[in-house]
Amino acid sequence: MQNETLKLVYPQWQGGDIVAFFKDLKPSEAARGYVLGAQILNLLVSNLNANLDKNTAFVPISVDYESDKSGKRLVQDGIIDKFILQEQTKKAFELLRAKNPAKILTLGGECAVSVAPFSYLAEKYKDEVAMIWIDAHPDLGVAGDDFYKGYHAMAVSALVGDGELSKVFALPAHIKPQNVLFVGLNSNEAQHYNDRRESLGIQAIWGKDILANEAKAMSEIRAWLAKSGAKKALIHLDLDVLDPKELYAAVGNTGILSVANVKNVINLISQNTQVVGLSVAEHLPKVQIKLKELLSNLPLIKE
Repeated sequence: MQNETLKLVYPQWQGGDIVAFFKDLKPSEAARGYVLGAQILNLLVSNLNANLDKNTAFVPISVDYESDKSGKRLVQDGIIDKFILQEQTKKAFELLRAKNPAKILTLGGECAVSVAPFSYLAEKYKDEVAMIWIDAHPDLGVAGDDFYKGYHAMAVSALVGDGELSKVFALPAHIKPQNVLFVGLNSNEAQHYNDRRESLGIQAIWGKDILANEAKAMSEIRAWLAKSGAKKALIHLDLDVLDPKELYAAVGNTGILSVANVKNVINLISQNTQVVGLSVAEHLPKVQIKLKELLSNLPLIKE
């Protein structure tokens, strides 16, 4: 029997290479900070929806931190920690097929946590789905790219059917590039991959466009949804799309959207389509990581 909505707690951290952003944290703690981030998101969502709490699944994630002699993360075939990422993606698909949900709320973890649930839903709903990627970054990297070798920056490439990534991670279905919309782009990475984005035919509503004229941007999103013909939506929310001066809850700090902007975008999407997939990604709770280190050294805890 198909369950309605699955809450998928997916604390994957290996796809990110973020240690340089947090020099005041131990490298292994900074890299694995996404694990605590996913646990906190799950705690925050708990008790808000009794049905979700009853239908929760956890993707098993390795917490082994591996690095070379110089302290750098291990790059395998152009992707950091590729082999463990393959195994974790396989486990995610096995879990999803066993649960057979109609809708999925994914709590991560870095951006690649959207790959398995969105590909699963794309297989289930075929061409009915559109994907709205709310992020300061486009995540259009490829394996072996000198720009960056973290898989979380390749998530959209995998989902739109990049041949190598699709095969490497055994994705069952893809989303047509014309059915993908970026919202909130605002980063050097977005500029770097702009030509690739345009060549793929993926449209974008930049963060500056929303700040300049939110009503116009909303009208463009509504028109894009109508043109796509999609009946169902997959929404990826990367918390780094937010202005860190208002809410700094993620790894990146180039986002410029307000909490209200993000709420308005997601509400608009939900009013015009049926949301069957929602991912919340990139939560990096720096304060709590530091607090955890303090607590771990207190008597009665460390004993």
